[in-house]
Parts: sequence; structure tokens; C-alpha cells
Amino acid sequence: MAAKAETFVASDMRQAMALVRQALGENAMILATKRVAGQTEITAVGESVSPAEAKKLQAAPMQPAPGKEAPELSPVINSIQEELGRLRMMFEGELAQLSWREQGRHQPNRHALIARFEAAGVDRVQAAALVDPILPCSDLEQGWSKALGLLGKKIKTYPKDILDTGGIFAMVGSTGVGKTTTAAKIAARFALRHGRKHVAFVSTDRSKVGGQEQLVSFGSILGVPVQIATTAEEMKRTLDSLSERKLVIIDTAGMSQRDMALADQFSALSIDAPIEPLLVLPATARPTLIEETIKAFARVKVSGAIMTKLDECDGVGPLLSCIVRHGLPLAFSTDGQQVPDDLHAIEPKALLADIIKTWRQSLRKPQGPDGPDRERRATPAIQGQP
Repeated sequence: MAAKAETFVASDMRQAMALVRQALGENAMILATKRVAGQTEITAVGESVSPAEAKKLQAAPMQPAPGKEAPELSPVINSIQEELGRLRMMFEGELAQLSWREQGRHQPNRHALIARFEAAGVDRVQAAALVDPILPCSDLEQGWSKALGLLGKKIKTYPKDILDTGGIFAMVGSTGVGKTTTAAKIAARFALRHGRKHVAFVSTDRSKVGGQEQLVSFGSILGVPVQIATTAEEMKRTLDSLSERKLVIIDTAGMSQRDMALADQFSALSIDAPIEPLLVLPATARPTLIEETIKAFARVKVSGAIMTKLDECDGVGPLLSCIVRHGLPLAFSTDGQQVPDDLHAIEPKALLADIIKTWRQSLRKPQGPDGPDRERRATPAIQGQP
């Protein structure tokens, strides 16, 4: 005889479950629950039904009676499903930690080197890409030196000296990252070297008065003209009128990397002119936000990047990690508001020194068993010391 499901109706879930146990036994299998006219309805099969048969019954489409609600999962089942999802995430996290600790036992130098980079803000994937090529290494400090050297080779610098050659550069990036101040620093440095008559500003921000006022103020102080161009046609005419200037800096409007109006900014820069967009990235931003920004501004085909707010961050590791991953050449770094003093040419050795400094500072902070201070306990054994 084919297995048959039975339906039980009661005023609430507890009473309906009591009816199921009474009729089908403690091992009855619940196939579905639903609310009908304010009552709880449970469809179940007895313990004599095989799991395979129960599965077929559960998979079969259940047609609700006219005027009745379709079957729905009970709050209890929903709660169980949510809890199973949380347990799965916890389990996967524990497995990842177990794998990481296991690597530490079998490959102590690799584990310690990756931990150093992570303590300096470099993400684990990027850290592994720096450490794995130099393995095996029997000496931890020698391995650290080699891995840092590999990172130094991955840091790209801008292919030309902007303060010497000039050109047309657009400062692009999100709101509040220091585009206008950075533009003023570059312009002031260039003016000191070549004369202010060879420098000009262009702003694409017609709507935000504050942004224009700051650029106009810088222009007035430096004795540099400021023009407005918000469309491709205006930009073309403006750049033609400034063709005698050796350095033209386009200061774009600040907006979120998620702002749909970014497309308008991109169109203003998409003209037949040698514009080199420089993406301004703050060292204070979270790595996820940096990644999102780099992807959003990829449509403007940036030619390089500028690191700002180095004086406000705990270390350059997170920002440098993202920049290296995307292969962006670095043009400048800034570490303050002083114009033109707080602008610096990129020196990979200085960035590596910051990585080392941040790692060393992390050793003085209390950490968990898998934190950076773990290396202090593991290093003597790793180096073969008693």
C-alpha cells in the first residue's frame, strides 16, 4: 500500500503536534505546516513510512483547498534553518582557523612571515603571494628581508616626473580624500620650479560652491587662473585655451564612488586630449572601500594613484596592498595640509620602512593566540634557538 500523509488541525502548534504524536507516534515525520483560518495545520506520516517515501511525499506539490492559504514553513522550522546557517558559518570559520594553525605547525616560517605582513595591514592573500616565492627559508629574518624586497619590486612608480615634465592631470576620487589640496600642492611645487605662468587649474564642479571656493582660493594665492568646465565640449574649449600652459590640473567634483553622477564626470574627461587621471586614495579608508573605489573609477582609465592622509593612518599596509594588487603606479604621497610642503615623491624604501614600523608596533599590542604577538613566542624555536 502506498504511503499516505495525514493532516492534523489545532488552534496552535503545540496542540497540533500533540495530535500528531497521539495518532502517528513519537517518531512521526513532519512534511509541512501551514496556517489556515487562524489555525495550525500539520501534514505528517507515521514512523512506518520509509525516509525515501517521506521524501517523495514532501517533494510532491501540495494544492491548497479553495480559499485556503498555501503551505508555509512554521516559525520553528524557519528558526532551525537560520540556526543551521549560523552554525555552518561558524564551522567554516573554525575550519579556516584550524587550517591556519596547522600550517603554523608544519610551515612555521611561512606562517610567521604571513603574520608579519598581516600585522602591518597587508591582507593574507597578498601576503602569501609575497612569502611563497621565497620559500623554503630556514632563517626567518632572511626570509622577511626577501619578502619585503619582493614587495618593493611590486610597487610601481609613475613613469615620469610630473614636477619636471608637466602635462594635463585630472584629480579623481571620492569625497573628502584631499583632491583639491593635493592639486594645490602639485601646482605650487611646479610653479616654484617653472614659474606660475605655466600653471592653470580647471574645475568640473559647478554645483558645489565650497569646492570651487577652495580651488579659487588656492588659485588666488598662487597667482594661477581657475576655469570651470563640466561637459566634454567645455573641457575641450578650456584645454585649447590653456594650450600654452605646461601644467594643467583638473580638479573633479567630490562624490561617492557609488554615485550615479560619476558617469557625467567621466564623460567630461573623455575627450581627445592627453588627460592623465590620477586616482586620489586616502590611507585612512577601509580596504573594502578602497577596492570599491578603484573598481568604480576604473571606467575613467586612471593612469596612476596618489596616497593621501598618511599622517592620519596607523600604517600604509592596507592601502598599499590594494594599490599593488591592481598594479597602479604611484605618483605622490601626502601627509598633511601644508601647501606645498606635505607632498612627497614615492620611494618604495620609505613605504617598506612603514610596513616594518607598523609590524613592530603591533608586537607591543595585546593579541589573541593567533595574533601578531604569537610570533614572539614562536620565533626562538623557528630560528633554532632553545
